[in-house]
Amino acid sequence: RVPRCALSRLAALLGMRFRAGPVLVLTLSLFVREICTMAPAEREQMRLTVEEMFYHAFDGYMERAFPHDELRPISGGYTDALVELGAPAQPTRRGYSGVALTLIDSLDTLAVIGNASEFARGVRWVSENVDFDIDIDVSVFETTIRLLGGLLSAHMLANGTMVDGASHVRVAGYGGELLVLARDLGERLLGAFDGCEALPRAFVNLRDAKAKQASHQRLEQCSAGVGTLLLEFGVLSRLTGDPSFEHAALCALRLLWSKRSKFDLLGNTLDVRTGHWRNPTATIGAGVDSFYEYSLKAYLVFGKPELYAMWNASASAVEQHLRVGPWYGEADMHKGHRRAERVEFDALQAFWPALQVLAGELRPA
Repeated sequence: RVPRCALSRLAALLGMRFRAGPVLVLTLSLFVREICTMAPAEREQMRLTVEEMFYHAFDGYMERAFPHDELRPISGGYTDALVELGAPAQPTRRGYSGVALTLIDSLDTLAVIGNASEFARGVRWVSENVDFDIDIDVSVFETTIRLLGGLLSAHMLANGTMVDGASHVRVAGYGGELLVLARDLGERLLGAFDGCEALPRAFVNLRDAKAKQASHQRLEQCSAGVGTLLLEFGVLSRLTGDPSFEHAALCALRLLWSKRSKFDLLGNTLDVRTGHWRNPTATIGAGVDSFYEYSLKAYLVFGKPELYAMWNASASAVEQHLRVGPWYGEADMHKGHRRAERVEFDALQAFWPALQVLAGELRPA
């Protein structure tokens, strides 16, 4: 029997309401030993610290940058950063003044923290003011994880369709407006896909993805950019009844996985046109990181055995070929060195122990 505190953690972690399988229940049972035996005073202090940090950032944004995309924390100014994400060579700034990116990305956190009034205010503002019919080029990866994910999680919270315990953040009079926005955005992002035999493009024009290719169209795409779409696209399909979103993301993931080396390692970047590897460096860090995260989490949410097989094989390859003591390095995906060629630690590797916990691998975590 999984304690209620574990179930609340699951809601905050996955942000979705789908039936959990036995693997997830077992993992949570192990995870809860550490979380639910922490002293109440210590838990409360940690909660208050996280809450203070969140409001420091969120209030600063709302006071100085809203409704633009992001706050510049040093100058106190703002930037309309959606067109900058993914490092395009020439961001399409003309005529773009932001879509309140930080607000959309923060809505579900407001609900998790328990600020129902601010959450409702944000939901209503986004519903009434955001429109994605904009002639700008955006990163498919960044737009998916920040905007599409933010809209979907906020919709489920506002609509009262989350797990038990979140009914207090249901927004009175809410009519599914965020889901309408999410579907509109998802349809625009589908313009980056050209069937199951081609990798999705890294950038897409939101106004007319098919007729007008992104002005800085790039032939290089990273593994994370291909493998970090299924959670949002899959949930969008289930909420709308339109399978095209999940189909596109799953095709992309399967194609990426088919290009792994004989050691079950993925490299860093590929040529979108040819499908060949440009940078064969295997790592758990930048360029590949969230492929691992999404293969496991998508399995936990959707229950597809092939997703667990991807996670299990890729994570085993990481432990065999990239781990050096407590650290993880980089190696050529085709050589399969038992010791990484270079050992280093960067910020984008910090997720790995938490992912191991989610998989039940407590000792290595």
